[in-house]
This record gives sequence, structure tokens and C-alpha cells, in this order.
Amino acid sequence: MTPADLRGVREADVYVGDQCVARLARSAGGNVRFDYLDERHDGAGRAGSVSWTLPRSRRDPIFATGAKVPAFFAGLLPEGVRLEVAVAATAAPGTDQMTVLMAVGADTIGDVRVAPTGIDLPSASPMFDPSRDRDFGVVGTRLEESLAADPVALPGVQPKVTATTSSPTTPGISAPGILKLSNPRFPLLVENEHFFMTMAAGCGLPAATTAVAHDVHGRSALLVTRFDRDGPLRIAQEDACQVAGIDPQSKYRIKTETALTVLAEACERGGASRHTALLDLLRVVAFSWLIGNGDLHGKNLSIYNPDGVWQPTPAYDLVCTQSYAGWRDPMALNLYGRANRLRRADFLAAAQRLGLAEPATARMLDDLVDAAQPWPDRCHTIGFDERTTERLTRMLNSRIDSLA
Repeated sequence: MTPADLRGVREADVYVGDQCVARLARSAGGNVRFDYLDERHDGAGRAGSVSWTLPRSRRDPIFATGAKVPAFFAGLLPEGVRLEVAVAATAAPGTDQMTVLMAVGADTIGDVRVAPTGIDLPSASPMFDPSRDRDFGVVGTRLEESLAADPVALPGVQPKVTATTSSPTTPGISAPGILKLSNPRFPLLVENEHFFMTMAAGCGLPAATTAVAHDVHGRSALLVTRFDRDGPLRIAQEDACQVAGIDPQSKYRIKTETALTVLAEACERGGASRHTALLDLLRVVAFSWLIGNGDLHGKNLSIYNPDGVWQPTPAYDLVCTQSYAGWRDPMALNLYGRANRLRRADFLAAAQRLGLAEPATARMLDDLVDAAQPWPDRCHTIGFDERTTERLTRMLNSRIDSLA
């Protein structure tokens, strides 16, 4: 079956892990229906369900109109170059999410997979292997030219491919990863992200493990170890847009307090402490403000279930966007109406409105400020020119002071 043939396929099977549990079916008019295959049950939390917004306890099927899929599945779809390649390969209209999902849904973020009914789930090898692939330009060209090169669903507009990387816990053992290719529009974005991801870990945030790789031409790319995988095991994960049941195109319109609240409440239903989850998520927001990350949107805040308890994921996609936006890039999402010039008092007030105790929030901010102190003097390692480095250093010191 070719990708273009998928436009005529009416039904797709939905898997959680390796178990087929539900089905997506489209009518002649293009509407898409989601329904479970077996009898409903009232499982605790999200147990046995495809997502928080599609619980097994629901008595009626879910319908999406106009060839779209329910919001959770829309959140699995690729973006950027990947989406363009999938749309071209399937020759599907841009609104035909069902066809695109069947083309790439066999390998998604998290533990949910989608494949045409009656077709076995394919097993694919990572596209990038550092022991084999030595030219990132060739990798990028393969991604742009063929859906078959890496038929997976990876959100985000930055070009990226599935990869093999080194396990962060077991030297000499490989682990599933993602290779994020450099973008000429944003110089040193790879080095920028690696620096601030490393800083996040140094400031006490659980953060995805990253490493800068170079090809035979000296070009850089970022290797990121996946936290939604444990060897072959797929780990359930949902971002704030998915948990809130909103379309991923609204990722810049959801408010920060809404994203934190829906994620923390899902964690509570999934066995964790709401307050602990809220504090961990607010720490990511405060850190993003500190480093000038203007791209913390609703798909960059997520929760997952690595050990039977839902909790915030390690932080990811942390970059300083200021040098690419004239040093005037506000936070992507408002925090109770504020997106710029945030100060310690703003975070304390937000925490109070979220139901967090002030002493706990104050300790979190104090720890963040203390741990961040040495990092402004290290930002020259990113490789920016002297003027940009000086400006970045001043900004970091100023924002550290704003949280003190």
C-alpha cells in the first residue's frame, strides 16, 4: 500500500503499546469517529485508555468533523518539514488529518500508535546511526525527499529524525534518540539548546539528555535521548494541548496557568501529588523566563507515566530565543496576563493563585537563583560573537536578579 492509497482507507486501528484497543473510522462525508473495541470500564486514572480526553469510561463515541481527528491524535501529527513531506506523499488535502496520521502513526511520541486496519504495525530502524551516517546534509535531504526514509510522527517545526544515541545511564549501550538538525535561519541553535539544557540540569531541573554531534563537514546537530522510551518499551506521554483537549494549532493561545493546571490535575488523577507536579512545572516556566526562552508553548509542557505514576516529563526544547528576535521576545504564553518583565513577585503571586504554598515556591526560586549564578559567565561556550555573548550575559544576570 502506497501513502497515496491511504486516502481511500476508511478505518485505522489504535494501539496502546502493542495492544489494539480502539478504532478510528471515517464516513463518506469525511467525519472521523473514535470508539473503543471492547466494553467500557471505569478504570482508575487513565488506565486502559488511549488518552486523558478519551477515557474508556465514556459511553459515547467521539466525532471529529471535516477529515480531522480528535485533538489527542492531532497532537501526534508531525509539523514543519515532516508534515510537508507526509502531505506530499499522501497527496492529501491539508485538512485530511486522518490520512496523514495513518501514514506516520505507527511510531509516535508516547505509547499510542495508529495503523490502517488489517495492516500489521511496521517495525522501523532509526534513520540516523552515528556509526554509519557521517553527513547531516545527506540526512536532511533524505528527510525532505521521502516519507519512507523516516515514516514517524515527531512534532516540532525544527527538522529532526529518529536516531540511535548512547544511553545516559549505561555506557556502551545504545538508546532511542532524536537528531535535531541545524537551521541556517537560527545560527548556533544546536549549541544554544545544548547549553541551556545542560544549564537546566545543573539548576536541578529534570531535563532530557543532549549531546552535540558533528559530521564530516564540521556541521553540528543535537542528539537528544528520548524519555518516552525505555529500550523497546513505549512510555505514555501527553502534552498540555492534548490533556486540555485543544487543537495543537492553539499551542500559542493556551495560557500558562491553564497548561499547568490541567497537567497537574492529570498527574493527581494518575497517582501523583498535584502540588508537587505544579511546583515542578512552574520551575520550568521560571527557568524559561530566566534564560529568555520565548518559545515555551503548550506542546513544550508535558506529563508522562514511566513507572505507573503520572508526572511532569523532563524539560525539553529549552533555548534562548532573544538573539533571534531582537532581544524583545516575550514568553510565548501569558502567566496571569504577564508575558514580559516578570519578577519574583509575579511567580509568587501566580503560585498562590495556583494553590501552592508561598514557602515552597520561594525555596524553589531561591534554589534556582543560587544554581544559576555561575552560568552567565559560561555562555561564551555557545559560540556567539563577542557582542551577542556580552548581551546574553547581561540578560542572564538581570533575570537572575529579577527572581532573587
